[in-house]
Amino acid sequence: MARFRKISSFTWLLLAVIILQFIGLLGLLLADSRQTAEGTENADAVETSGDVQPDTEDADMPTWLQPPDPEPVQEKEPPQGALTAQDILSSSQVIAHGMGTMDGITTLNCLEGFQQQYERGVRVFEVDLRLTSDLQVVLRHDWRAGWQAGISETSIPFLEAFLNRPLLEQYTPLSFQDLLLLMEEYPDVCIVTDTKFTDAEIVTLQFEAMLSDAQELGLTYLFDRMVIQVYSELMYTVVDNLHHFPNYLYTLYAEGFGRTETAFRDIASFCDENDILGITMWDYWWNEAYSPIAQEYGLRVFAHTVNDAQEARSLLASGISAVYTDSLTPGDLAAPAE
Repeated sequence: MARFRKISSFTWLLLAVIILQFIGLLGLLLADSRQTAEGTENADAVETSGDVQPDTEDADMPTWLQPPDPEPVQEKEPPQGALTAQDILSSSQVIAHGMGTMDGITTLNCLEGFQQQYERGVRVFEVDLRLTSDLQVVLRHDWRAGWQAGISETSIPFLEAFLNRPLLEQYTPLSFQDLLLLMEEYPDVCIVTDTKFTDAEIVTLQFEAMLSDAQELGLTYLFDRMVIQVYSELMYTVVDNLHHFPNYLYTLYAEGFGRTETAFRDIASFCDENDILGITMWDYWWNEAYSPIAQEYGLRVFAHTVNDAQEARSLLASGISAVYTDSLTPGDLAAPAE
């Protein structure tokens, strides 16, 4: 009997605690309900009056202190009588490969190489283009180690790092925007692009970045003095769907060709159908039998990479329009004195 009374007392105590907790919870729910109702009334009052509170930051800043909306970039006009890529190509027999050699080093694509070859009479420059880690286009043949501190195939830089590290500690690296500004400064030069890749995704990234750079500077008219090398029919389709460039070359080093007259005619026919101005091939692939086919389709043929003046003259005499070269200049191709 004593044991029963003890258990019964404990049960009453537990029941009292539960009742007190329930009363406390009920009070909290009633308080929350009142706050919600008050909030709704306040919101209704604001909505009814139309008095919407502005953002604090915007309200505190005077209009005259707020930054203006960015002005759209005004597209520049080409200078009067501006040359086109085809104008310049028609009077050129040499194309500076990788912007020309510098102190015996090829494909540096540096400012100093451009300046040196320009002074020597070169007006057509082939440039190698790569994407940085932040998807910007720069002039670089490949990411080999040793040319720029801390940069290699396994450590591709951001644009800023690329531009701030001299090539071989002495030559000036260039971005695609730098190239456009050079073209603006030198209105008599033509640029031939070598973008290296044929994969559609990479091609798209490269050319979208190039177009964006030109638009940002208001210099899209400079594409009239640029020749876009494509390395397959698919690449041509990808690039031309992004933007119709006025000048293309079908360059064969990536996919090759059958090296027969029939194979050459097939490529020439594709170029003719798509308004591609010419074909580029290795110098040792050239066959003089291709010359009448090129003439039939109104195409120019270019050979690379030729650094011997006598070989260059022989190729030019057999139907080649111009040679890509690391070091030759127009003066080197003048007929030797008898």
